[in-house]
Amino acid sequence: MHLLLDILLTDSWEMALRKVALATTAARPDIAFTAQHMTQLTQWHPDHTRRRCLHLRRRLHHNGTGLDLLWLMLAARPGQPWTFGFMEALLSAFNEMEGDLTTIEQGLLPEAMKRFERWECMANGFPAIGDDPFKAVLEKEWLRALAAKKDRDREDRAAAAVAAVEAAERVHERASSLIQELGSLQAAGDVEAYQSSEWVVTVIVGEPKLQAPYKALVGRPTSLLMTPDLREIRDVLRAEFPHATAAIDMMLVDLRQDEPLRFRPFVLVGEPGCGKSRLVRRLAELLGAPLRRYDAAGSSDNSFAGTPKRWSTALACYPLSAIADHKVANPLMLIDEIDKAGMGYTAGNLANALMPFLERETARTYPDPGLEVECDLSHVCYCMTANDDAKLPSPLKDRLRAIKVKSPGVEHVSGLAASILRDLAAELKQPASFMPALAPDELAVVARMWGENGSVRKLQKIISATVTARDEHASRH
Repeated sequence: MHLLLDILLTDSWEMALRKVALATTAARPDIAFTAQHMTQLTQWHPDHTRRRCLHLRRRLHHNGTGLDLLWLMLAARPGQPWTFGFMEALLSAFNEMEGDLTTIEQGLLPEAMKRFERWECMANGFPAIGDDPFKAVLEKEWLRALAAKKDRDREDRAAAAVAAVEAAERVHERASSLIQELGSLQAAGDVEAYQSSEWVVTVIVGEPKLQAPYKALVGRPTSLLMTPDLREIRDVLRAEFPHATAAIDMMLVDLRQDEPLRFRPFVLVGEPGCGKSRLVRRLAELLGAPLRRYDAAGSSDNSFAGTPKRWSTALACYPLSAIADHKVANPLMLIDEIDKAGMGYTAGNLANALMPFLERETARTYPDPGLEVECDLSHVCYCMTANDDAKLPSPLKDRLRAIKVKSPGVEHVSGLAASILRDLAAELKQPASFMPALAPDELAVVARMWGENGSVRKLQKIISATVTARDEHASRH
């Protein structure tokens, strides 16, 4: 039998060691193994034996027999992925072996390939059971390891959900305290305190005659929200949106703790129902920042930028309106479903209207058509969502950073359920503690009803129905 095939099909490290030692003795008489040598190798401490295997590999390196690769396999230990650095060479040897096998040996190839793939999994960090890599890839041992990993993952997700709730409460408390402090300063008219800080901006300069709420912005510094501890925010978002970890990191990359809240305009791109808008809303909550939503799907003109004063329906632009309502110069603007905005020309269109707001230089001196004043809107943060960014005009795409949001899978149900239950409690105006987490059997039913890669909207409906059914059942007993 081909030696590599024989070793891959061996069920224990000790037997593999004996086979490789015999093959080495036959190929290199100067490295002969006696019965005493074999006893020592099998009885030494694993670390000592591994070092001996690596020494033999060095002596056999480039001898053309492939024995050096087999000694590296003997030196590998599950749980230590760095000891599997030979996998690329093993793959090459495996591919070469396929052309040299007899018809009988070809029948053994599927089993050898399955074990080889499990070796690759261990090289990538799969937590196999025990220190014997040859025994670890056997069917019974591998299934045991998979079951143990599944149990640990379930426990980790549960712990992460608890930690996320605790972290979210800390973030909310800190953000609320900061907002109250800023509000008390404004209520007391403490202009000097604002002027002494670099984290303020005068949105409207000069002395134009404006009505409330814009009157409060004229000639007075408006505060900038500061960025809280991003580590806690990142942990909370990753626990609540486990399918969007990469997108979350991209959303937070521009933010710096204890500096004014500001990031480059971005658009979240993903399938309908994957949780894009909900992710932005949750980000705003954790940052303690006001969020103003604009439905792009219902837009067919440029009213976002404001309507001229000469019209009977004169309105200030949406960013300035958000600043006036919330008394902060850097609120978040969510333009939802930007790819569905109308592209008309008679009354303008949303894509063109957004252009001056997305460039800091033009936003700093924006001439609002509704109030006929120049205002500084350069600190407003813009988030957008789209199902397909290919539909966006090129000038708009050039000003946005596209962030892909993957659709969630059934493995994400546990983390998403905790977040949805929190939202459901808020909707019902109940404390989160009054909304117990779903039991394992309930999660299993929810996952089965939801299916693979389902919509978060669909999952919300299923969980809401599950909670309702649970409450009705409890009320009868």
